[in-house]
Parts: sequence; structure tokens; C-alpha cells
Amino acid sequence: MARKPKVETITKVVSNQDCQNKRQALSQMKRIKWNLEFKNKNQQYFWDTINSNTITFCIGPAGCGKTYVATYWALQHLVDKNSKYDGIIITKPMVEVDGEKMGYLPGNIDEKTEPFMQSVYYNMEQIVGKRRLDVLRAAGIIKVIPLAYMRGLTLENKIVLMDEAQNATVPQIKTFLTRIGMGSKYIVSGDLMQSDLRAKHNALEDSIRRFTGVYGVGFSKFEMMDVVRHPIVPELLTRYESKFTLSDKSAEVTLSEWLNQPTYEVPKYNPYSAWRIN
Repeated sequence: MARKPKVETITKVVSNQDCQNKRQALSQMKRIKWNLEFKNKNQQYFWDTINSNTITFCIGPAGCGKTYVATYWALQHLVDKNSKYDGIIITKPMVEVDGEKMGYLPGNIDEKTEPFMQSVYYNMEQIVGKRRLDVLRAAGIIKVIPLAYMRGLTLENKIVLMDEAQNATVPQIKTFLTRIGMGSKYIVSGDLMQSDLRAKHNALEDSIRRFTGVYGVGFSKFEMMDVVRHPIVPELLTRYESKFTLSDKSAEVTLSEWLNQPTYEVPKYNPYSAWRIN
């Protein structure tokens, strides 16, 4: 009888391989072919900055790979044979988009924070698979700690990821940063253009202005050209920049005028031609 072809996955193991405990999960993850293919030069720079610093701040527009690179680095170094890290901590400001209120969320801490952590969990699933991620979460190897519960902790030998840092307040990030213990690595990322705080200065902006020049603190920045989602995203984002001015005409008038143009004019900016991988 012919042998079934080997199923190639990112983990180089059968995608539905049984995984019952953290020992199996970590063993399977060590067989991953860890070789991240950077989509642009700034992803490589972000990776190198994490390697070279204790705390790394990264800013950039949506879709440039900030969260993916950070989670990939964390998972790869968690299972490295020479790793000093014994766990990954994830935190994120619990702020709804532009004041939208979700109301009371039932359940334990993981269940309450689940909706806010989907961006990080999704990226982790793409790298190691959902089953292995679930096992490591259940074992406490990958853990969520809300900012509100940080006070009094000392995080030693941990890789700590903070996503959406632009939604943290200055007192929150002060508490967060000063929880770092020996042997830990902090990766803080966010988008200065998407803060849902009403305060003039969010914690991410404050940190950049406050910590530049501090030894062991590194910084990385993505530009609009680094967006690796759908190529229309950069064009959409430029329409939210301060230099773009909305007309004072109503939406109905604007649309009518656009649809009644005698000839269709190609936009001067074509995101499909401008989008590129460096």
C-alpha cells in the first residue's frame, strides 16, 4: 500500500498531531523551522532591535506586521534550546474602540480578556497551531495579565508583549514598565494614529519622548509603505491623515457629483502600484 504523503506545516509536524500537555507542545514547537521571512526592511530592523535591547518600543500604521513579528520572536525564543525564558506574558489596554462599550463580560480573567487579545492569539495560532496554543495557555506558559493587575508583580525570565500601547495611560505604562525583573524582555507596540483615549498624550507617545537615549531601550518605526495587508489599506489610511481635508459638501452631493462625472478619472495615487515589498 502506498504511503500517504507527509503533511508539511509550519511546525513540520502533522497538523492534527496529538498534543495533550505542555511537554508535548514545547517538544513539537522545537521542531518548527523557525525562519521568518521579513516582508520589508523595517520588519528586519524591528527584529534586530528586539534582539539588542531589554525593552523595545515599536510604532507604525495598521497592517505592517508589528504584532506578528513580536509574537513570532516571543514563540521562537520561548522554545530555543538556549532560552532563559520560561513564559510569555500578554497585556493590552482594555479600551473599546472609540468609546464603544461592550458591557459586563462574564467568566474568569481569560474569558473576560479574550475579545481584547484576539489579535495576538490569531498570530500565535498561525505560527504554532491552535491546539498547541490552547495547551500552553492552559498550562500558564502563555498568560494574560491585565494592566490593572500588574501592581506588585515582578516579571522574571518572561517575554512580555504589550499590544495597542497607544491606548494605555501614562500611569498604566509606568506601572507596567517597572514590573520588569531579571532576565525578561519587553516588546511594546502600537499605532499613534489610532489612540482611543481622549487624553492629548497617550502612554506610547509619552514613552517615546521620555525614554529616547536610555541604555537598553530600543525603538523601531514602520512607515505607510511597510503595510503588508491588502494594498488598498495605505490609501484608506492616508485619507485619515491631518493633511487630507474633507469637503464641506454633504455625502449625498459628493456621491452624486462623483457618479455624474462625464469621464472616469484615474486617481493620482494608485495603492496597487505604490504598494511594494522592500
